Amino acid sequence: MALKNTLQMGYYPTMRVLLVEDELEIQSFLKRSLAEAGYQVEVATDGATAEQLAIEGAHDALIVDLGLPDMDGINLILRLRQRGVKSPVLILSARRTVDDRVRGLEQGGDDYLTKPFALAELLARLRNLLRRHSQSSNEASRLRVLDLELDLLRRESTRGGESLQLTPQEFVLLEYLCRNAGRVVTRSMILDQVWGMRIQPDTNVVDVHIYRLRNKVDTEGREPLIKTLRGVGYVLKDR
Repeated sequence: MALKNTLQMGYYPTMRVLLVEDELEIQSFLKRSLAEAGYQVEVATDGATAEQLAIEGAHDALIVDLGLPDMDGINLILRLRQRGVKSPVLILSARRTVDDRVRGLEQGGDDYLTKPFALAELLARLRNLLRRHSQSSNEASRLRVLDLELDLLRRESTRGGESLQLTPQEFVLLEYLCRNAGRVVTRSMILDQVWGMRIQPDTNVVDVHIYRLRNKVDTEGREPLIKTLRGVGYVLKDR
């Protein structure tokens, strides 16, 4: 419930991070810490899974350990760059020599942090990567689906150029729908990713927020974007 607590304190997840780490203790620690810092975190323990997730997903940054069980992390980064993944990559590694760091940065990494590391430093480096990337690419800080646009830095949303007056929680929910535009998301998925609930309790919180969001996004005269698939979930129309 850590993510739920951070939401209640006023921190709202705006960036998606893919964590590629096969050491389960480190992976668990980083996943929890990143979630508490307000990030949406997806994890992979091997290169093949990481490659598939990175290509299919829209991650704002990747944290990649070099010592993966099925391939060297450097090879993973190279494969992702060759396939058009431009998200910044923070390399984690126990390899500490200058040659190792230079090779990692030359082969597509954006920053390099050696193990053991301080969590505060990792979070600071991640924030710097995201800041630099958003400054060099407007795309990193904006989401667009048809005539719907979200500015993730300013926390503003518009449809057809008209401002949508969303609450912070409605913004987070709409962001999640936009990141998964064209794909069906279940109530359980929304509860997990937006509210941080790992199980589905007897709550109508998703239905209530979808109803309120639809009243602001799909106003009269506009083509409805938020679709309900009864018994399945919701989908944000992307075409």
